[in-house]
Amino acid sequence: MKTPESDVGDDAKQFDIAIIGGGINGASAAQHLSAAGYSVFLAEQDDFASGATSRSSRLLHCGLRHLANGETFWRNLCQPKQLLKSFVTARHDMLARDDITHNLPNRVRKIDFYLPIYSSDKYSPWQLDAAFAALKCANPFGEPLNYRRVSKSQFDSIPIAPWLRDAGDLKQIAVFSEYLFDWPERIALDCLFSAERQGATICNYTRLTKVGRLDEDNGWQLTLRSEKNSNETPGSEYRISAKTVMNLAGAWIDQVIRSSGSNAEPKCSGIKGIHIALRLPEAFQNCGVFSYNSLGEPLYCLPFRGVHYVGLTRTAHDGDPTGVVAHDDEIAWMIGEINRAMPRLSVQPEDILYTWAGVNPLTRDQSHNLGSREIKIHDLAADNLNGIFSLTGGAIMTHRRVARQLVKLVSKTLGSRQKPLDREDAMHYPDVAEMDFRDAAKHCARHEKPATLADLMLRRLGAGWDPDQGRDLAPEVAQLIAPIMGWDSAKIEEEVLAYEAILATERRKPLDLAM
Repeated sequence: MKTPESDVGDDAKQFDIAIIGGGINGASAAQHLSAAGYSVFLAEQDDFASGATSRSSRLLHCGLRHLANGETFWRNLCQPKQLLKSFVTARHDMLARDDITHNLPNRVRKIDFYLPIYSSDKYSPWQLDAAFAALKCANPFGEPLNYRRVSKSQFDSIPIAPWLRDAGDLKQIAVFSEYLFDWPERIALDCLFSAERQGATICNYTRLTKVGRLDEDNGWQLTLRSEKNSNETPGSEYRISAKTVMNLAGAWIDQVIRSSGSNAEPKCSGIKGIHIALRLPEAFQNCGVFSYNSLGEPLYCLPFRGVHYVGLTRTAHDGDPTGVVAHDDEIAWMIGEINRAMPRLSVQPEDILYTWAGVNPLTRDQSHNLGSREIKIHDLAADNLNGIFSLTGGAIMTHRRVARQLVKLVSKTLGSRQKPLDREDAMHYPDVAEMDFRDAAKHCARHEKPATLADLMLRRLGAGWDPDQGRDLAPEVAQLIAPIMGWDSAKIEEEVLAYEAILATERRKPLDLAM
């Protein structure tokens, strides 16, 4: 018998699956599950793709970081179980790299990646040869790495060679092909609106407030509160029911679990990372640098939309992931690290165009202080939450594989569904990246659920990643979409100022340069 608290009401909507989280993993899961014929509801507490999806290093990793992880070669050999685990993880990255480059070629861009090899390094040239041979074995017929080593006599062919530190200690430079995600937010948005066209209900600015159990056959009741933009009346609460709940909320997954009243052990280790964006000399065009910082951890310098960004830090973050920013001491440390790697750049605080920070939801692991990169789907039946699943460690590059795993999991618990027929509008949805900017702005305002100018500039149009972060375009875009959004002149001015305020806080420069 249902209790009054668990009664969803006659007008409550019922779904096969409720997904909490509208980042890349939630979006991809919604697309794959809808395509498989399941009825899907997705709620995101903020805007779609506004969490870790929009704050990553945007690097489609080949898996080298798992094999050359900062530990010495011999120490790795002394830990065979960990070495095997690292190889398996690297193989997954290589397979994901192949999957993404073949299925989403318009959302990635190839770059030349340079890795300086110093006499004082933990890794000798032959050890890097072994690492790349292992990567090739992990996926022998996949997208090639084009790995080679360049000796001192050939440094003239390497445009960034004169900028690297310690020329006397620099033995060789390893060169290989890597890919950057150009616009991961767009990947998530494309998945979400594909899911919607296949029947899914997707809601941004919709906060989960409570998860309650129905009877064993009906699953779970979710109480949600709509915010400034939703399918429901803003400020109202409503409920839905779902047979299965997919907790794909990233760094917020433990908060979602607590909303059920459960005292389950935390599943996620939040790791904060920051990046700084700046302009580098012409020699760095389309060139990335992979080095190691003073802590022995990877340091990336990557080209993106007319700038380079440098990252990242790795610090434990146990607090609320909302609103994390790069602090002055973190920015200063990162400036010091890029100057250590390439002293001739002589980067100064005033060279910083913008910064960003995010929290990476790694898998909690007692043997790793900062968590494990293992991708793990947690079945919470052991925590008396049968029918709820949580994901940790899911990176942008593995979103398609994770979504396929979730479809298999749901098919085992709910059975298969008849796939929906392709709708005509699903076959002709335009690629926003190929549209005229003004047409793209109007299309996104009409069809992609933005609530603010910032939603458009930062995620749907991607202008926030330009060197000026779209400041010059913002007033024009606000005027352009005002009739669609129902904004008057006062609201237009308010939205432009609000966008500037977000850039000043979330993308902040060092404090003495903020004015």
